This record gives sequence, C-alpha cells and structure tokens, in this order.
Amino acid sequence: MNSRILFSTVPLPSSLSSRLKQSSSVEILEGQELSSDVASNVEVLLAGDTGWLNKLDFGQMKNLRLIQTTSAGVDALDFELIPKNILVCGNVGAFSEQIAEHVFGMMICLARNLVLHEEELKNSVFNQSQGIFLKGKTIGIIGTGGIGQAVARLAKAFGMTTLGVNSSGRNVEFFDRTESIDNLNHLLSQSDVVVVALPLTLKTRNLINESNLRLTKSNCILINVGRGAVINEKALYNHLYSNPSFMAGTDVWWKYPSQGKPFAQDYPFLELPNFLGSPHIADGVPESHDLAVENAVRNIERYLKGEPLKGLAKREDYIGLKSMRN
Repeated sequence: MNSRILFSTVPLPSSLSSRLKQSSSVEILEGQELSSDVASNVEVLLAGDTGWLNKLDFGQMKNLRLIQTTSAGVDALDFELIPKNILVCGNVGAFSEQIAEHVFGMMICLARNLVLHEEELKNSVFNQSQGIFLKGKTIGIIGTGGIGQAVARLAKAFGMTTLGVNSSGRNVEFFDRTESIDNLNHLLSQSDVVVVALPLTLKTRNLINESNLRLTKSNCILINVGRGAVINEKALYNHLYSNPSFMAGTDVWWKYPSQGKPFAQDYPFLELPNFLGSPHIADGVPESHDLAVENAVRNIERYLKGEPLKGLAKREDYIGLKSMRN
C-alpha cells in the first residue's frame, strides 16, 4: 500500500472524509477491529474509546505515527504500552464552550443556593437568605487552555475579574492577569470563585490539597471540570464539612461505576448541603459529538500537512499514572 492509512473507530461524516482525501490523499478505513495486515499499514489512528486503544498490540503497528482521541483527556491511556515514536494527541478545545456553560450553571446554582432553596420549599420552608453577587467578584481559573479561556470569556460578560494560572505564566485572551502555576497559592487566596480546568497528569494529581484549600476565602466557590484526582478527595470533603460557607461543585469524580454498578465515592459528598455534583455531563449536549469529530479531524489534517499539532501529550506526564489509579 502506497497511500497513507487512517483508521477510525468513529464513523466520519462524508464531508470530513472527502476533505481529508482531497487535501491529504489519505485512505480512510473505519471499524472496531484491526486485522494484522491492516494494522501494519496504519499511520494514523482516530479513536473514540481509550479502552480500545489499551487493548491494541502496538508491536504490529510498524507504521503508526499518530494517535488522535476524540476525548479531550488522555489520562486513561497506558502510555507504557505505546512506543515512544508514536505521537498522542488529546482533543483539546473540542468541548470548551459546552463545559464553560456548565461551569456557570453550577456557579449560579451554588452562588444563589438554588438547589438548597428548592429542597427547603419542598419541606414548606420559605428561606430568603441572601446569595452571592457574581458581578465584581474575582474568578481564578486553574488552566488557561480551551476550557479555561471559554470560562474566562463568559466571566467577563458577568463583570468578573479573571485570574489564571498556566505552566508558563503567559498572557491569554480574556484574562486580566495570568501567572505561573508556581503562584497557584496566590490565585487561591485572591479568588471568590475557583475553577479547575486541568488535565490529570503526574504533575496535577492532588494539586489542590489540604494545605492550599486552607488559603481559600471562607465563602469561596470551587468548581472542578478537569479531572477528579486533580483535587485530593479527602481534603476537599473535610474542608467542605468543616467550612459550611465554602461551596464546591464537580462534574468529574474520583471513582466511576462499572456498567450496571451503583455510583459511590469514598466520602459522602452528596450528603453535604454545600456541595453540588453532576455525572460527568458538562459536555452532554447533542452538538458535542459532531464538534469533537470535526476538531479531531482538523488536528489530523495538521499532522498530514506537517503543521504543529494541538493537544500533543508529553509521555513523561503520564508514565505510571494509570497504575496509580488502579
């Protein structure tokens, strides 16, 4: 075979398939199984299921150079199985706007105690206690990538001051100020709302912990749409329990149920009145699938044209991470 082979576990719309074939002369194969003769010729893998990738025999895939996921995070991949010459890209930016809306949904619910007030009304309690006015408040966003930037853009519309931390401290649009991750404690102490929008890596695991939670304001709102383990589970539960004016919302969890099994965590977060949870649905809108596939294909086009890639994972950030989660 002389043509470049793209194997996709995700059905590609005809418009995207045609675009790829015309611009890069790539042959596209789709399916859920890779025969050995096809596997040896595949140059690019587009995968919608990281579990499927962890079952592959990469020793057969002598020509494989790029793995592109439709998911934004790649922390579920076992990088020890993937040869060093293979590039791995997460689908960064694909879900930013959807997740940003979810962040503000949680933020408003917590700021105005909407869920708690509804429960009280069901019990005939007419409690008109005051909430938090977001305008003029400071939002600290940990991670200024696609999600963080989308959150910051919405925050400016609410009249909030936007602070951010990233790996380099570089300036990012919609942020009033950005600092290096080394200044995380300063952001935590200054923010009325803190949003975690980081991927899970060896460096970010337990980034938010007992010591730096103590630095937050007493009535701070903390929202996590990155990964559960970026925040230490025990530390967050204890902080919420001991500080009832502190509030937290999360769409991401420390443990996920297997198919047909009940949902449970090691700590009873959902019994706390100052906690709000959702079942990892921040990107759960009908448009997300098409947007994700389009975004992933756009990155594959960059690879085929020799252009810089987005979402390129650093192996050293993930080697050993999977074993820590088991």
